[in-house]
Amino acid sequence: MNRQDPVSDEALIEAAQKGDRNAAAWLYNRHVDRVHRICYRIVLDPSQVQDCVQEVWLKVFRKLGRFRCDRSFAAWLNSVTANTAIDYYRKWIRHANHIKGYEIHTEVAAIDENPGDRQLDNALVQRRIREALETISVNQRTAFVLRYYEDMPIAEIAQTLGCTKGAVRTHIRRSLLALRAKLTGKIDV
Repeated sequence: MNRQDPVSDEALIEAAQKGDRNAAAWLYNRHVDRVHRICYRIVLDPSQVQDCVQEVWLKVFRKLGRFRCDRSFAAWLNSVTANTAIDYYRKWIRHANHIKGYEIHTEVAAIDENPGDRQLDNALVQRRIREALETISVNQRTAFVLRYYEDMPIAEIAQTLGCTKGAVRTHIRRSLLALRAKLTGKIDV
């Protein structure tokens, strides 16, 4: 629902803080897709993403009463989302035997049969990018996701991660170098 809604986030927050469930639902619907994207790209396992998204929204609605509109709601939500996804990933990875628990719906045989099919080629590229993302640290992955998938400015990423802009630039640089090294020679489409 990221279209030009007539009601601002600030107005919805004020109403939600006063107990208006419809306002809270509007906030949720307006921002849920972005929360899902960020969680998916940090957690990397589709079977775990929905739980992570729910955890984000539980935190958001529990803390909404203390939210002050001197900061953008979207920036605050991005911060809660990224930090929750990082914590969720770390907790989940400790209990998982391995990360490669997601299923890949594109079979190599299908790609060989249809070499010109762009959708299958794109699926292969996306799968390899996800696999490469698995190999970098969660802080590097988060900085990369927020910068290149969510188009977030460096200063906002620094605020989200609770570090300096220089540290964010370092995370991004290292993530790019690691991804380039992992993907070099792998993508031959």
